[in-house]
Amino acid sequence: MDDVRQHHQLMHPDRENSSGPSAPITYSSLEQWHLSQVHDLLERAFWDGIDVSDSLDYWPERCTVVATYKKLVVGIAIISSPRETYITYLTVRAGWDGSKIATTMLHHLIQLHPHKDITLHVSANNPALLLYNRFGFKAEEFVLNFYEDYIPAASRASRNAFKLRLRHS
Repeated sequence: MDDVRQHHQLMHPDRENSSGPSAPITYSSLEQWHLSQVHDLLERAFWDGIDVSDSLDYWPERCTVVATYKKLVVGIAIISSPRETYITYLTVRAGWDGSKIATTMLHHLIQLHPHKDITLHVSANNPALLLYNRFGFKAEEFVLNFYEDYIPAASRASRNAFKLRLRHS
């Protein structure tokens, strides 16, 4: 949190510095009250129309991790199901980069499924590739135009993806 405060102080030197009490980032399963913020966060990070409401019906305690700062959702990670263990979404709110939120959420998802392979697709130029690499995910396939129907033409994000797998033998 110190880095967030320092950034705020640099961006707003005219404002009074408040070093008041900070709150911890908490991690929990997806709950109903998270949904509107989660949908907004996913649309900002990925594309319009994402609805993960059904995640509340299918083992949210085994398939979702929500990071909150006070009542603000700052990160979300979702695995499709305990059987498939495919990471459908993992993102952190803009401005919270470097807070280790994605690392903590990914670690938690892996711990929830210790004997299962975990797979995902990630855009070929997404910096998250470095995170997945640190956890031991390996590329299995390069998929051309995987995100073609989702990523706008003006976006700098690659429409191609790597399919990654974390093997648990």
